[in-house]
Amino acid sequence: MSNITLPISSICFIDANIIFYIEKLKSKDGFLNIIEQVYESVYIHEEVYKELSSMGQRFVDEKCDAKKWLLFKPVHEFQNFYEDYMFMLSKIQSTLIEVDTKRRKTGSAGTGEIASLAAAYLLNAEFICSNDYSIEEVIREIPLHIFIDGDDSKEPVLITHHRLLDFCRLVVDAGILPRNAVKKFFQIAHIELKSSNRPLFDEQMAEFDQLIQVT
Repeated sequence: MSNITLPISSICFIDANIIFYIEKLKSKDGFLNIIEQVYESVYIHEEVYKELSSMGQRFVDEKCDAKKWLLFKPVHEFQNFYEDYMFMLSKIQSTLIEVDTKRRKTGSAGTGEIASLAAAYLLNAEFICSNDYSIEEVIREIPLHIFIDGDDSKEPVLITHHRLLDFCRLVVDAGILPRNAVKKFFQIAHIELKSSNRPLFDEQMAEFDQLIQVT
């Protein structure tokens, strides 16, 4: 991952939880433009938009008005193959239920993540950035293969799922923000765990330190 050049040019669908984590920061500083510094083509599915707070929606509106992000509306974009989109939506949803049942974590992902995956598949979008860990298993189970740049003469690849931790690693590896600022962001994103499930919180922090080491 350290060899990736930022911003990544392929389309990336951003989930609501990533925006929510940025919202939680009291001092956002360099984080206001952090997403488009990692992903050049940022797509927000309208179902994700609906899941955001009014503050989050204003944030997205400003990005879209500035032509930095795109609010994706499948009824408009998939006019000629909307049935295919609805079929994939149903397939992803049913697979997610199976995955969550195995993980004993019912209803982990919202409709925004499901809709984003369906749209990403039909658009041959390479990335989805979401902190729901069921997403990666759903991508493998179906499987959700896409053709990079829509070139079907090349071998298909699976949609790449970036967790918050993967996103943070990209930011640090590229020198966009210093490690200490990014670790604080990661801690705040998981702050509820600190009181509700301290062992899991400590596990998340240890994973951060292991993956993103002090240099």
